[in-house]
Amino acid sequence: MSRVSSWLGRPDQFEWITEILRERGLLRAAQWALGAISAISGLVPVTTMLSARHPTPGTVLVDSVVTAFIVVVTVFWLTHWPNRVQSEVFGVVAATCIAGWTLIQPAAALAAVGCCAMAVNSGYIALFHGNKLLVFSTALAIVSVAAATHLAREFDTGTGIAAFWVIAMLNLSFPLAMRGMSHAVGTYAERADEDALTGLFNRRGFTAALARRLADARAGDTHLTMIMIDLDAFKRINDTFGHLAGDRALIAVADVLRQHMGPTAVLCRAGGEEFLIAATGPLPDAESISARLGAAIAALPAG
Repeated sequence: MSRVSSWLGRPDQFEWITEILRERGLLRAAQWALGAISAISGLVPVTTMLSARHPTPGTVLVDSVVTAFIVVVTVFWLTHWPNRVQSEVFGVVAATCIAGWTLIQPAAALAAVGCCAMAVNSGYIALFHGNKLLVFSTALAIVSVAAATHLAREFDTGTGIAAFWVIAMLNLSFPLAMRGMSHAVGTYAERADEDALTGLFNRRGFTAALARRLADARAGDTHLTMIMIDLDAFKRINDTFGHLAGDRALIAVADVLRQHMGPTAVLCRAGGEEFLIAATGPLPDAESISARLGAAIAALPAG
C-alpha cells in the first residue's frame, strides 16, 4: 500500500518541462501544436451535431458544451501558456467531456472514436502531470467498455471484444509511452545542466537555476551574494599525484560547498578548478561565507 501511495504522490513534470520548452525557444511552437490539436478535435462534435438527422436535446446539449469548451481551450492555447492548475483543469474537463460525448453516441463507430480520443488527452496528462491525474483519466477511459458493448450489440460479440482490446491497448500504451518520454527528457535535461564529475550545475544550468531562484525569491531575500572560488595550486595536484587525485579533490570541494551552503544556494563548477556560488539573503554576506568556505576547504585532508 505504501508503494502505491508513494507512486501516486510523485510530483508532476509540468514546471520543468515548461522550463525546458522555454529555455530552448520551443514554448510558442508547443502552444501552436496544442492549439491545432484542440481546434481539430472541435470539428468532431460540430460535425456530428450538424449531420445528425434527429438529435435528442441531450445530444445537442453535450455537443454544444464540448464545442464551447474546445473553442475556449483553443483560444487559450494560441494566446497563453497555462500554469499548473489551469493545465490540470484542462486535462480533467477534457477527459470528462470526451467520456460524456462518447457515452451519448448512438452509433458504435462514433463511440469507439471517442474512446480513442481519450488516449490523446491521457498522453498529455502523462507528459505534464502526476500519476493521480493519470489514474483519473485512465479510469474514464474505461468507457471503452461501453463502446465494445455497442459493437457487440450492433454487430457481434467477436467484433465487440476485438474493438475493446484495440481501444484498451491504445489508451494504455500511448500514455505509458508519453510518461516514459517525459522521464527520458527529464533525465536528459538534468544531465545537460549538471557537471558530470561533481554533480553541481554547469554554467548553463547555473544561469537557468539562478534566474528561477531570483524569480521565486523569498520576501526577506533582498540581497544576492556571488562568490567565485579558484583553488590554489590545483595544477600541482594533477602534476604530482595524477588526474584521478585532482578529480577527488574537486569532488571533495563540491561536497564542502553542499554541506556549508543552504538549500537555496545555487552551486556551480564554472570550469577546471573554479566554482561559482550564488546565495540570496536579507544581508550581503560575501565575506563571512568566503571565510567559512575557505577554512572548510583548507581543512580537507591531503590525498
